[in-house]
Amino acid sequence: TPILLIVPLVWVIGWIARPRAPLPSTPLNAILLVLMLMLLVSVLVTPDLAFSLGEVSNMILAFAAFFVVAREARRPNGFAGFLALFLAAGLTIAVFSLINTTWSTKIGFLTSLTAHFPPRLVGSIGIGQPFNPNQMAGSLLWVAPMFLCLPIGLATMPRARPGASDPAAAQPVSRFARFAHPVRLGLIALLLLTALPVLVDLLLTQSRGAYIAFALVLPVLLFLALPRRGRWVMALTLLVATIAAAIFVWQRRDTIAPQLGLSLDPATASVSGVDPTAQGLDTLNGRMEIWSRAIYGIEDFPFTGMGMNSFRRVVHLLYPLFLTSPDSDIAHAHNEFLQAALDLGLPGMIAFGALYLVAAWMLRRIWLAADTLTHSPPLGYSPPLTRALTLGLGGGLFAHFIFGLTDAVALGALSGVLFWMLLGLITGLFTLTRSP
Repeated sequence: TPILLIVPLVWVIGWIARPRAPLPSTPLNAILLVLMLMLLVSVLVTPDLAFSLGEVSNMILAFAAFFVVAREARRPNGFAGFLALFLAAGLTIAVFSLINTTWSTKIGFLTSLTAHFPPRLVGSIGIGQPFNPNQMAGSLLWVAPMFLCLPIGLATMPRARPGASDPAAAQPVSRFARFAHPVRLGLIALLLLTALPVLVDLLLTQSRGAYIAFALVLPVLLFLALPRRGRWVMALTLLVATIAAAIFVWQRRDTIAPQLGLSLDPATASVSGVDPTAQGLDTLNGRMEIWSRAIYGIEDFPFTGMGMNSFRRVVHLLYPLFLTSPDSDIAHAHNEFLQAALDLGLPGMIAFGALYLVAAWMLRRIWLAADTLTHSPPLGYSPPLTRALTLGLGGGLFAHFIFGLTDAVALGALSGVLFWMLLGLITGLFTLTRSP
């Protein structure tokens, strides 16, 4: 833990070097101040500081990550570098989770596939236990939309006009537009290739919340990212595919339902290889019970919260569960807003919600500015690529928002650094599209 002193030490050095701007000025600074104050309160009220210290430490590092990305992403090269780092971090999480996750057994035919990927890293390189599939799914939702939107933006941006001395003076044109066509195709192919393990891992997690979030967000992203002619083709294709899939599923519902873990008959579920305790209705009832206990906890500790990571211990002591074994580890409240209130009190929950609202406002401003830029945005991006970046960042943010209504990646989770990098990239792109 003493190594965490590096973070405030760096801030002090930055304050000395730049007395007027020790930290970058962003639209999120006031919200982050509230979260920092509530984090300090949580340290004072937690019943077991040693148990909470891991998540408190991760939160401090997350704040530091946001300010580093927000500062550097205000420069074109900094934005491109941290965007690449963001995608690389998502790819790394996907690869490592393929070889170190305790997979769910909710969907029969996927369970047979995940049997070939047992946890292999437990006890090595400091990993004490396998990864949780739902947490992996929630983390991958932050990056998956960008892997799909960025290639579309690269493919649809205009090329530099032959003979133009300064194309960006009249129309923002990406530096990529000056590359040879095979180079651009190679970059698009590389992005799609690296997207494959991310999407495969997202599928194998068997997280229904992640499936629903991705299914709701992806069509909207593709519709907005594609050119007008492509939108109509996509809409027609999606309509036909949806109707065909609905007819197919309805005709084979007696066979497909057990395979998807939706059968209410335990005997049928066991035959299909599905864990009866992981069926949809039981999961919903269990989540509703956990939500009710979380609300009790918020009522008892409204202004301070219980302290970071304390709910998983307090819930069995103060608010016993009837549908869940007392030996079960309830890591979080299965709702990110409820979990934020449990960790940081109602002020922390309101600040957490405000992060989404202000980020949505910044994304809207970036989208509206894409066609009216009088200067070259990051790397001289063209309007189609600027909109694709907006959709990739916004899609990750709101896909995870939908996921967070029924599940959670806790604020202090280590993989949550992707969330703060995402906010930093949104802030940097917002600044770049406003200032020459």
